Amino acid sequence: MAPGTRERAMNPWITILIGFCIFLVLILLPMVLLTGTTQSNIPANWSGAPVKVRILAVNDFHGQISSGKTLSKEPAGSAPVLGSYLQSAMTSGDQAGTIIALPGDVVGASPPDSGLLLDEPSIIFFNTFANGCCGNNGTSCTPGCNVVATFGNHEFDKGIPELMRKLNGGNGSTTVPHIVDPFPGARYPYVCSNVVWTANNTPIVPPYTILEAGGVPIAFIGADTVQTTELEMPSNIEGVSFANETESINQYVPVIQSRGVHAIVVLLHEGGTQAAYEGPTRTGGNLTGRVAGIVSGLDPDVDVVLSGHTHNFSNIYLNNSGGKPVLVTQAFNYSVAFAEIDLTIDPKTRDITNKTAMIIPAYADRPPGTHPDPAAAQILAEADNAVAPMTSQVIATAATAITRTQNTAGESALGDLVADGQRAAMATDVGFITTGSLRADIQQGTVTWGDLYAVQPFSATVLSMTLNGSQIRGALERQWQTPLPPHNLAVSGLSYTYDPTQPAGSRVYEVWVNDVPLISGKNYRAAMVDYLASGGDGYTVFTGGSNLTSGPVDVDALVSYTGSLPQPVQVTTGDRITIKA
Repeated sequence: MAPGTRERAMNPWITILIGFCIFLVLILLPMVLLTGTTQSNIPANWSGAPVKVRILAVNDFHGQISSGKTLSKEPAGSAPVLGSYLQSAMTSGDQAGTIIALPGDVVGASPPDSGLLLDEPSIIFFNTFANGCCGNNGTSCTPGCNVVATFGNHEFDKGIPELMRKLNGGNGSTTVPHIVDPFPGARYPYVCSNVVWTANNTPIVPPYTILEAGGVPIAFIGADTVQTTELEMPSNIEGVSFANETESINQYVPVIQSRGVHAIVVLLHEGGTQAAYEGPTRTGGNLTGRVAGIVSGLDPDVDVVLSGHTHNFSNIYLNNSGGKPVLVTQAFNYSVAFAEIDLTIDPKTRDITNKTAMIIPAYADRPPGTHPDPAAAQILAEADNAVAPMTSQVIATAATAITRTQNTAGESALGDLVADGQRAAMATDVGFITTGSLRADIQQGTVTWGDLYAVQPFSATVLSMTLNGSQIRGALERQWQTPLPPHNLAVSGLSYTYDPTQPAGSRVYEVWVNDVPLISGKNYRAAMVDYLASGGDGYTVFTGGSNLTSGPVDVDALVSYTGSLPQPVQVTTGDRITIKA
């Protein structure tokens, strides 16, 4: 063989090998960089006894830093009370480390002391729990950070640029008072595997992170409900897409496994409904809702799913795609409870060998809630002082409580009041609201501007549009059609009777507009907020409206209308929505 012939013969193989290596680098390096953690952070060999780790999960906080909430008819919640419980849970027990996890909707639809300040106080509250390894401070101990979060649909309420400001900090072009100036942003990582930039299909934040507690690594993968596209204004999620939750989570499991990690926890902003109980996780039971289907398709190595979104109770074992039990939790909402998850991890197999949870109510009238967290109390006081000039204005007096409680037909006093206010603001024939937009009741007695803001904390714009009678009937029928909307409609200016024994799509029996029968081909003017006008909550029939006219912000419409009523305000129900006898 001539000199150099062997070398030249091998060149194609060398080229292929080099190309393959480049391919691996291009594929795997971005995934490594996304996590903010490298393999070198994880000890090569572990030995010794199993390690106990505790996770404290707070879902659907929704900026509820103030008091006034109840759980089981007892006072519960607020940042100071919840903070005292979290601090106690972090220091009690024999765990080697504790991580606080936030499965979405930390912010959004918030009361005025957080919402009017762009929810900065809520993020600052959770910052107080973040240790020195958290944040973009260039520390070498990032895996030791003890707080992690994912997105919920409400994180997108004010659009992508504002979301990124909340995460990264800075005052930007904001004009609100800042109780910490400049605003520091979230000092804890946000992870989400299924919210991607539409242009290049890459996650808008790292899809997962690997944190260490007690010397062992745990992977946290985030995912937000795909129904966010139905729950948000299109302009708020412009430029991003929401991929299938199960597929997105599973996509990153092999990458995590390749780094020697098998303790995998999912922060999932999607949930279900289960009968509540006290104490540790029980076997058996039933959990309904989308979360059950998502869990059943998860990779066999997924151990725990911290869920949210449905504002309910979950504490159950559900099987993943490998038939292995996954611990699924959810702890109501609005700061009134949290999930306390205790894990045992084998340092040799690097897997979770035992997992159990309790849903802990954060009652305000018993220890540790009777000793509010001082740092949280200071945040709340500063936030209250910042918004007091606006929120303390007296608007009206309520003769009795005006609540979201619906009668058997689906009508509520608060729904009637808000729908009436929007119809009055736009001087239309009818008005519609989705009952999911009602976020707080109005208590008997003095009603302030802050009380009314808490009812509708979205700063949505009230619109009017032209709909014909067939479209109005179609919107009413939509309440029972698959996929079922998450909330029903409150109405103004019209009344209707429906027959629940009839097939979906044929249940509306009679409709009247201002006591005159609805005419299919006649045009009517209808009032609603921009969210509903854009097809929110699945009411896409409203996207067919024409001649749109913009009006006031929702809270301004409610304030104006409530203040104009005879005092004290008395709202009764029972004549707008009825069931056919």
